[in-house]
Amino acid sequence: MHPTLVRPAIRAGLYLLCAGAWLLVWGTGALSILGLLLLTALLIFFLDRRHRLGRERLRQGLRRTSLQLEQAQRDAILGNWEYEQSFALSPGAQRILGCSEEDSLTGLLNRFHPADRNSVQRSLEALLVNGTALAVNARLNLPADQSPVWLALRGEAQHDGRSFGTVQDISAQKRDEEALRASELRFRQLFEQTPRIAVQGYDRQRRVIYWNHASEQLYGYTVDQAMGRYLEDLIIPPAMRTQVIADINNWMIGGPAIPASELTLQRRDGSPVTVFSSHLVLRNLHNQLELYCVDIDFSALESARDALRQSENRYQELLDSFGQRAPQSQSSHGEPG
Repeated sequence: MHPTLVRPAIRAGLYLLCAGAWLLVWGTGALSILGLLLLTALLIFFLDRRHRLGRERLRQGLRRTSLQLEQAQRDAILGNWEYEQSFALSPGAQRILGCSEEDSLTGLLNRFHPADRNSVQRSLEALLVNGTALAVNARLNLPADQSPVWLALRGEAQHDGRSFGTVQDISAQKRDEEALRASELRFRQLFEQTPRIAVQGYDRQRRVIYWNHASEQLYGYTVDQAMGRYLEDLIIPPAMRTQVIADINNWMIGGPAIPASELTLQRRDGSPVTVFSSHLVLRNLHNQLELYCVDIDFSALESARDALRQSENRYQELLDSFGQRAPQSQSSHGEPG
């Protein structure tokens, strides 16, 4: 039996049992039949009222859900669409696209910027003809003096030939991406033009994604030689590699930051190089973490320190030498002539 018929069948069976029991107890007289009819009417009234109340509660629940969905879509600047011979648009989609409740494929395409129209058309045709999931971003066709409005179209095909999807205004996201891209460009230009400050960028796996000219001069690797290689394979001495990998991985998952400090790293030829290294973690356009190291060459300072240390040692040796000669000189002057 179909699942939706089980409960009505049980109720009908119970009613027949109860009606049969009533007739067995009270007989088939007029009063008995009248009482049975009255009870049957009350039962029908009760079941119908219960059904109506259930439908009303369901209707109210659907209404609340619909209002909440509409509010969420307004906040997210989001709308729904459905396609079956033509596009049926939700109120949110109508506000975003600036069109009526229904629109044809040609009418919808004409609402997009000419530079983006072909990509939208190819994506929609792939969805409607081949069932390929729709995922395309495009600008609305607006006057040149207005700020661009970017939309994200998403959709999936159904087995019955219809297609459903969403349209969302992502202009704010696009503006943020452009601002971040411009900031990243300024950042790269700044460090490309800053001499003697070596800057390297790494992804979460510690692979090189940025290597400025000063890094080439300091460590001996060109950009082409460094890009894509692991940090520890380039400039970290073997004895430090395990600790460096652990510190970076721990930082990337929310652990303590790596403090700025003076380090002795290694060049391409294996020779040591002393740097003052600072570290920072940034998020890129795709919200992925990136590690940047800013290294200042301390080799000249180390050479100066070594020279000063050697000078101090020679001075101390000279003082010690004079100290040893002085008693001998006093002893020789104190002897009788």
